[in-house]
Amino acid sequence: MRMYNLLVVDDELYAVKGITQGIDWSELAIAEVFEAYNVEEAKQIFSQTAINIVICDIEMPTNSGLELLEWIKVNHPLTETIFVTGHADFSYARTALHLGSFDYLLKPVNYDELKAVVRRVLQKIIHDKDQLRYSLLFESQKPLMEERFWQDLFGQRTSPNQPELEKLIAKYQLSLTPNMAVLPILISVELWKKELTVREEEVMEYALRNAAAELIVQKNMGCVIQDRGGHNLVLLYENQDRAIVIEEIAQRCESYLKACNEYFYCHLSCYIGSVSSFPNLLRTYVALLEMERSNVTQSNKVQAQFNLWSQRIISLGNEVLQEEDKEITAVIQKIYDYIDGHLQDDMSREQIAEHVHFNPAYLSRLFRKETNNSLTDCILQKRMEKAKSLLVTTNIKISDISSLVGYGNIPHFTKMFKRYAEITPQEYRKTYSI
Repeated sequence: MRMYNLLVVDDELYAVKGITQGIDWSELAIAEVFEAYNVEEAKQIFSQTAINIVICDIEMPTNSGLELLEWIKVNHPLTETIFVTGHADFSYARTALHLGSFDYLLKPVNYDELKAVVRRVLQKIIHDKDQLRYSLLFESQKPLMEERFWQDLFGQRTSPNQPELEKLIAKYQLSLTPNMAVLPILISVELWKKELTVREEEVMEYALRNAAAELIVQKNMGCVIQDRGGHNLVLLYENQDRAIVIEEIAQRCESYLKACNEYFYCHLSCYIGSVSSFPNLLRTYVALLEMERSNVTQSNKVQAQFNLWSQRIISLGNEVLQEEDKEITAVIQKIYDYIDGHLQDDMSREQIAEHVHFNPAYLSRLFRKETNNSLTDCILQKRMEKAKSLLVTTNIKISDISSLVGYGNIPHFTKMFKRYAEITPQEYRKTYSI
């Protein structure tokens, strides 16, 4: 009887031990069970032994389970992954996550349910061990390879000249030709109606990209990717058999926008570019980024490049990307200064964006990319650190400290402080007062 190896990945010690020690894995033909507490440890275990099944938490402090899944799909495509998460309200993302993982379970994990899922995983592994498995796996990797191709192109790691394109298209066996025209569409998430952490936003955007493939790409040739800058892009390919009709695509984007408003609890805008050949595609891409960045008045809309704008594309290119890099440090510092000066006020992402004259969605993505933190989490951290300082260095009443860090509701302040510091404000003052 063949035996299999299982790896459990979670940043919580008790969550890992509960799964590894709470189940008799020998009943399921599991030879060894390995433990990892972050993505890097998981990768190290993969380098030392063959892993057949991974049970992984989606949200971890440094790298998410989705990032581990992407790495596994590229480097160990025969390994199956089961996700676990503590967020019950993300059940609507189950279908989207199934596209990359075998299943999706909620914490606290029911051991009988988990064992049933692992049994099904093993049945699939056994059933798919013949050569057909390899051909299917190659097909399953195509979306990842296609995304990598576009990431390299927009990140200027690949030249758009025809010989280089032909080489890469052949290597990845993509449904493209160097002579094809492409219509790029930028999807910009402007507002989440729920308060989300960085990891939660990643999960939601993953689901949004899958919905875009279904509602915007439809039967056209094309794909939906996230580039290395965190931008979500729909790319539609035009060929001789099927021309791209902008009006039709705009209608699809309108339907997509309404669906996202209703089912994914967000407001977003779709920026439709112009149909461009490969030599001109980078300019069109940069123009879309400029459209988003400069849009500070219109929200939750479908917008398209007009002829007048298209004329500006010619003057845009690498210099715009380089100039953007120079501004980033100054912009981030300006955001920090604004937050520090308004801790007692009711701050919003939109107010901060208006202060630095950026589109809110663009600003949020820029801040997250540069600081590995969300604006919401940054504001919370600064408020809590100021509260801690006031508690231990002054005799100001806790109710007044609550107001000074932006909380008019004292019970809410106490709840947030305890979540951040793991003790109440009263306990913190008593323990740490100078």
